[in-house]
Amino acid sequence: MPVQKGKAGQAPKSASKKPARKPPAKKRATKPPARRGQQRPTPERYREIEEALAARGYFSNQPSGQWNAGAVEALRNFQANHNLAPTGRLDALSLILLGLGPAPQKR
Repeated sequence: MPVQKGKAGQAPKSASKKPARKPPAKKRATKPPARRGQQRPTPERYREIEEALAARGYFSNQPSGQWNAGAVEALRNFQANHNLAPTGRLDALSLILLGLGPAPQKR
């Protein structure tokens, strides 16, 4: 039996066809991942915290908006006097007790 030739001398396609492949899905434009966790406070927020510490007698320097050793020491003293771990780090409970966070949830 002679072989039939298709276009330009090619053999005809076989009868068993593979299913057509789907074209790859278009990539969606993605935005960069959101930053997780606490963001660094702005100088205005630092000034608010220093003012709150000063109003309670823990911070004696002029509020500058720069979180420095004096502010850290004032926060440590505040935390120790309120039975918190005196880390000197800003945390939600310290800010709430300073009147700068959301109202505590009632249980």
